[in-house]
Amino acid sequence: MKFKRVLTLILLIFISSFSFIRAQERKIIQFSGVLYSADTAHRVIPFATIYDYTTGYIAISNFTGFFSLVGYEGDTIFFSTLGFKTKQFIIPKENIADKYAANFFLDPTFYMLPEAMVYPWGSLDQFPYAFIHTPIPDDDLERARKNLNPDYLRSLASAQAADPNINARMVMNNYSQTLYYYGQAHPISLLNAFAWSQFISDLKSGKYKNPNKK
Repeated sequence: MKFKRVLTLILLIFISSFSFIRAQERKIIQFSGVLYSADTAHRVIPFATIYDYTTGYIAISNFTGFFSLVGYEGDTIFFSTLGFKTKQFIIPKENIADKYAANFFLDPTFYMLPEAMVYPWGSLDQFPYAFIHTPIPDDDLERARKNLNPDYLRSLASAQAADPNINARMVMNNYSQTLYYYGQAHPISLLNAFAWSQFISDLKSGKYKNPNKK
C-alpha cells in the first residue's frame, strides 16, 4: 500500500515537471486586441470575457473593447459575452515579436421567442363580465365640464391657502387705512346716518331675503 502511494506521488511530480518544462519551451506572448461586433455597425464590445483555456488566465475587455493578457504560443483563447456567440482563437506560433495584437469580431446572437398573449383577466370566461361592467372613461368635453364645475372650483378655493400677494396687499391696505385716520379718532359706522339710511332702504326692498326660503 505504501509502495503505491510513493509511486503515485512520483508520477504526479513527473507529470508536473513535464508540464512545467513544456511551458518553458513555449514562447511567452503578450496577447491583446479589441473586440467588435460582426454586424454592419461594428460596435466595440465592452466587458467581454477573454479566457485562456490552456493556462486558465482570464481577462475582461474595458469600455472601449480593449483587452490584454499574457499567454503562450498555441494557447486556445475563448471570447464570450452576453448577446454574442462564443468565439475560439489559437495564438499563432513562430511570432517574430513577443506580442500579438489583432481585432476580433464576434457574431451577435438572436433568439426568436414564441408569441405570448397577455390578458387582464384570469380566464377568457371573465371577458363578457369585464366588457359589460368596465367603466367608460370621460372624454375631453366631460372632463372640462367637471373641472369647471362651480362647486368644484369653490371647494378648491376654500381649501387653498392665502396667496402671498393677497396677504401683502391686505397688509398694505390696513396700513394705509391707519395712515388715513392718523391723528384723529376712527369713525364708528354705528353712528353713521347715511349707513343707517342705506340699510333701511335695502331692508324694505327685500335685499336680505333668503331666495331659497318660501
